[in-house]
Amino acid sequence: MNLSAVSVGRILHRLGLTPQRPLRRAIEQDPALVERWRNTDFPAIQREAQACNALILFGDEAGIRSDYHRGTT
Repeated sequence: MNLSAVSVGRILHRLGLTPQRPLRRAIEQDPALVERWRNTDFPAIQREAQACNALILFGDEAGIRSDYHRGTT
């Protein structure tokens, strides 16, 4: 039996199945390390910055993403 992609899509839709977008999450994230960063490391950095009358700035590589997935699965 050969079915076109459109036919398969229609059958799946009739069965109540829909395309799903993958969840965006950091798989390698360690919750314990995140908690330590929030409760210990970052407050120490904030205190040091305040003592030096400095600003803390955050940047990211938003234009350079190797894990970006826009489509559905």
